[in-house]
Amino acid sequence: MHRVFCGELITDGVNFGPKSLLIDDGKIVSHEEYSPGVRVDSPDIDLTSHAVLPGMIDIHVHGGGGRDLMEGTVEVIEFMSRRLANCGVTAFLSTPLTAPLDAIATCCAAAEDAMKGDLPGARLVGLHLEGPYINLKYKGAQPPEFIRTPDASEFEATFDRWMDLIKVVTLAPEVEGGFDLVKFLSNQGIIASVGHTNATFDEVSRAIDMGARHATHCFCAMRPMHHRDPGTVGAVLARAELKAELIWDNVHVVEPIAKILCQIKGASHVICVSDGTTGAGMPEGYRFELWGHGAIVKNGAARLEEDETTLAGSAIGMDACLRNAESALGLEAATLLCCANPAESLGLQGKLGTLAVGAEADFFGWSRKSRSIVETYIAGRRAPA
Repeated sequence: MHRVFCGELITDGVNFGPKSLLIDDGKIVSHEEYSPGVRVDSPDIDLTSHAVLPGMIDIHVHGGGGRDLMEGTVEVIEFMSRRLANCGVTAFLSTPLTAPLDAIATCCAAAEDAMKGDLPGARLVGLHLEGPYINLKYKGAQPPEFIRTPDASEFEATFDRWMDLIKVVTLAPEVEGGFDLVKFLSNQGIIASVGHTNATFDEVSRAIDMGARHATHCFCAMRPMHHRDPGTVGAVLARAELKAELIWDNVHVVEPIAKILCQIKGASHVICVSDGTTGAGMPEGYRFELWGHGAIVKNGAARLEEDETTLAGSAIGMDACLRNAESALGLEAATLLCCANPAESLGLQGKLGTLAVGAEADFFGWSRKSRSIVETYIAGRRAPA
């Protein structure tokens, strides 16, 4: 049993000021007051000079630090677990992109094996399959040669073994078979997320009626909004049933648009994601491959070399998303986008993404001065650097 002394305790959109957290067996058992100038001795944790926030949850991340989760091994998941923890992420969804079905299945099997053991950093809480059932017109950086027509029977036959691990599937509902797949996923308790899609407003509304509940990286790789054609984006803005992913790197989506999204939908309906690919955290000019397609980190994002106007995921971590959200909305609201909202979508509210009594002791110190991660803790233990 030990205590964490917080300069500010910020959770669930509220700043509770200076508090100490009592931690027992990896869980938060109480919040307590403490006197200014308190002496903090080991094994207690001194974060009195910093804000303390719930660990962030990244529900859309492909890789980073020069590695790709499509490598399909437990070792790369362990690498990402350590790397993400250094960005303040304490839970994540491994996110395969559009690829051959057997390659996606290999990623699923690796996730299954990784979840049987203890990861060194961030917890792996499932999978987000981004594709392959998407619309060629809005493929973005997804390899076009592996795009498939939505097929609920094929999905079940391929992924039945991992149905409990798959939490989110990005798909284009308007493509033939798409609505049936949305309904199938919903019946399985899997979040159907509209993305890489040319769906009209009415088609998105129909997908919502079938059970769709997310929109993947809102504004990016989807039919835009026009005053005579509200498109996919218009439906995302108008329909409260959908939670919107937001890559808040100020490249994929610039700050004024990100703020408009939050103002229209409300901060509780927006989820920050990194959408980090192999180039995340790598220097400008770093080159890598996305299933045979060259990509480069340039001007703050990953881009396809064959067409640098096509973004290929972000080059940042969730700490940068938090920093940008803090600048625009304040740190309290930012904890909703990065912590509470993804937890709620995954059915993990009260356990992850919060520092409420009874929750897992997953948290990080945040320097108000440098606006950066100080240190990250998972189950009350400091994550390895």
